[in-house]
Amino acid sequence: MSDSEPEIHFRDVAPAIELVCWVIVLMCPFLRLVNGPAVTDDQFVIQTAIFSVPFVGAVTLRLYQVLKPR
Repeated sequence: MSDSEPEIHFRDVAPAIELVCWVIVLMCPFLRLVNGPAVTDDQFVIQTAIFSVPFVGAVTLRLYQVLKPR
């Protein structure tokens, strides 16, 4: 008797990951308002990374959803 769990594929969770990425991107202006402008180079790099990594991920996942074979 096989009592294994069903397999979870990336294509099944990709929409949820994309949503999380877009939420992070949309929260960036609020975080910028709360934290203020970057004072040091390190802060600038972190603020830029917090925006750009989820943005690139969201766009990539959107393209994956649009271009994936049906």
